[in-house]
Amino acid sequence: MNRTAASSVLLEVIATTVGDAKAAARAGADRLELVTAISEGGLTPSVGLIEAVVAAVPIPVNVIVRPHSRSFVYDADDLRVIERDVRAAVAAGANGVVFGALDARGDVDLGALERVAAAADGRDLTFHRAFDVSRDLNAAFDALLRV
Repeated sequence: MNRTAASSVLLEVIATTVGDAKAAARAGADRLELVTAISEGGLTPSVGLIEAVVAAVPIPVNVIVRPHSRSFVYDADDLRVIERDVRAAVAAGANGVVFGALDARGDVDLGALERVAAAADGRDLTFHRAFDVSRDLNAAFDALLRV
């Protein structure tokens, strides 16, 4: 993409395979969001795929961490899996993680977000489309600003 130095627009492209990632990088993407099962809204990719994509492209790779497509409400077992997946993505070279969690009321689950941020060890953290289905978008936005 042709952008001026003053431009702050980033082009992030979803990738589901190494081929997608290479094509996006060649076409000028600034960053990738790596997912699997896009028809399910995007689920956590395998460590092997993360490693292969990170090795294949010269641009940052952010990895979605979403263990299932049932909802954005996670129980204690889900959160343990999520933390392990975040640490694995970081170890595999991810620039950051893409994550979102809601509590049973539909509010941003700040406790889950804090756990993910700790596991991400300073990497970029993007709150994903769980925001769109939160109970109150303004309250969700305010909560995320405080994190």
